[in-house]
Amino acid sequence: MAVGTTRGKRRLGRYIRPLMERSGLTPKEVATQARCAQQTVTRLLSGDSLPRIHLFLMILSVLDVREDERAKAVQLWEVADADTATIEHAAELPVSYRRFRIDEREGRLERTLDAVIIPGLLQTPEYAAANASKGRVRGNWDAEAEAAERRDRQGLLHRPENPLELHALIDEAVLRRVIGGSEVMAGQLDHLLAMAALPHVTVQVIPFDVGAYGAMSGPLVLLSFPEDDEPDSAYVESLIGMHTVENQVDVSALSAVWDGAAAMARSPEETITIIRALRGNLDGHG
Repeated sequence: MAVGTTRGKRRLGRYIRPLMERSGLTPKEVATQARCAQQTVTRLLSGDSLPRIHLFLMILSVLDVREDERAKAVQLWEVADADTATIEHAAELPVSYRRFRIDEREGRLERTLDAVIIPGLLQTPEYAAANASKGRVRGNWDAEAEAAERRDRQGLLHRPENPLELHALIDEAVLRRVIGGSEVMAGQLDHLLAMAALPHVTVQVIPFDVGAYGAMSGPLVLLSFPEDDEPDSAYVESLIGMHTVENQVDVSALSAVWDGAAAMARSPEETITIIRALRGNLDGHG
């Protein structure tokens, strides 16, 4: 039995609770029929531990769940147990990134801080391809799969209901660094302006003249979730992958870094003016 509350275990527990309520059985009755300890069932419901798969399947049988509910429950179990869930177009990606993608898909608000590159949710295909061609570590993942995965991810910003809210802080150096040539960069800045016009997307630039700030190395992502009882998660990316931070002391520290950078950033309105000026500078440069 895997012990230690994580988002995946809590998510599974929240999914199972209404199924148990519908069954009319108590945790003790479920445990008796599944031939396990009552504590196993109660800890599953609370998200504190995860039973082994054969026992979990027995619990689902006792609850008499539908086939689609069973499939969903097993998928959630796999994510909570070993982060092996499959994200569309991302089968070859590291499990840590796939776990991030699952969390991101369920998120309400994403806050990003980028000192090196335009955040992935806001990249054009041409900009992303030009950046990937410069030797970023992607293992065996091919360019077509990368492009398809990015489109799927960016679709979160265009969901018909409850689109993901995005608040992106971007270093001025990122906007000035011409990746892929002036034409590609001009298209990227145009896209950034279009995305910033969406009501649920906020973009702020951190100008050169504010000096140093936290997280000036790799991208930082903070996710907030719809559930009132679900704490924020943080994700730090490096050349070798995405690292999930769930310890709330560390998450709070990283959130403070983001807040500090946001306080130094230009307003969204000033940011639009800056991006437009940089876009204008690219005209006439082939």
